[in-house]
Amino acid sequence: MKWVSSFKYLPINYGMTLAVLADRTQRVSFDNNLNGNKVRILFSNKYAKAPLKLKRVVIGVENDKGEIERTADVTLHGSSEIILQSGEEIYSDEAELTVKASDRLAVSIYLDQKQEIQSLCGYWAKNGAEVRCNVQGDNTGEKISQNVAMEEIYRFVKEDPSPLKGKFFFGFSAVQVLTDDHVKVIAAFGDSITAMSFFTNALQKRLYDKYPGQVTLLNIGIGGNRLLHDATWIPEAPAEGGLFGEAGVRRFEKDVFGTDKVDSIFCLMGINDIMHPVQFEGAEEAVSAEYLKKGYAYIAQKAHEHGARIYGATIMPCGNKEYPEKWVQFFEKTRIAVNEWMRTQSPYNGYFDFDAILRDDSMPSYLKEEVHIGDGLHPNTMGGTMLAECMQLSVLTGIED
Repeated sequence: MKWVSSFKYLPINYGMTLAVLADRTQRVSFDNNLNGNKVRILFSNKYAKAPLKLKRVVIGVENDKGEIERTADVTLHGSSEIILQSGEEIYSDEAELTVKASDRLAVSIYLDQKQEIQSLCGYWAKNGAEVRCNVQGDNTGEKISQNVAMEEIYRFVKEDPSPLKGKFFFGFSAVQVLTDDHVKVIAAFGDSITAMSFFTNALQKRLYDKYPGQVTLLNIGIGGNRLLHDATWIPEAPAEGGLFGEAGVRRFEKDVFGTDKVDSIFCLMGINDIMHPVQFEGAEEAVSAEYLKKGYAYIAQKAHEHGARIYGATIMPCGNKEYPEKWVQFFEKTRIAVNEWMRTQSPYNGYFDFDAILRDDSMPSYLKEEVHIGDGLHPNTMGGTMLAECMQLSVLTGIED
């Protein structure tokens, strides 16, 4: 038996108080594909400057009506009231709860007194995990009453000009199940295209439908993340851009292998390395195709040292009619060179040609109009589904058809 993550996202460094909440219940529900009789939660207050007190934490199985059918109280060092110190990440005590593949699990956290929320995980896509927060009271063991919109809880969501609103949650970043040794763990490692979860949700559905109880998919994406450089410095952004995280080559081992023995990795990175130095006037951090190739080779080497297979993808176009043409030409020069190498010489165990799937062949520096969220860069639900459908599951999992 081994502990395997059924659910995982990474905390985001916003560098500020994002909300002040009291007498509220937050619930995060998600699809589980593991069988077991014990569970535990990875509590997280990673980027907070203040402690976070969780009055009660409950994990359970949620039915189609949003009701909790089986529950277990989650404790830390035997205490049901949990205080997470600034920067702390720690596993809960083991909780006795029988779960099975196809169950939808739910983690409910109740805050009684005013708490500053300073560290969050998040995603954007529908048809995957769901975050709900009530108006008032302890609903940890029952259906959430009067769900409040994210915009009413987090001001930064309300102020976001994008019509696509993220979903965010506090207090934890992963849920694990004590399950069979044969379960395959797949990690999706990347930037916002991964973190937003449009393609990972579609991939997860395909995997869980085909391999019930045999595989789990973890999201190891960070929005704005680059392969070769730490977070782009943007004075007006949260944490001056610190939310974009450490360079992929620096965070790869701890983020991918820190909680699980990962069997297979899918890596989709590089577009921010190409775009950010131009967009944010950081010419000193401009990268060449050769430099990116070295970064990919380093990650492949580290994956293989851990005994994992790793698969890459060609970089998709990012053309936007609001960009100066010289920007697009600059982006394309590097992107095309990297993609040619990815198709012919990359050190990965294999690759998926995302560029060929979503690019507009009449304007190859642009995505097809119907497959992105409106910015020419991030695939939407349709685009994410198309990407997931091009991935050969037996190759990714190592499970023979």
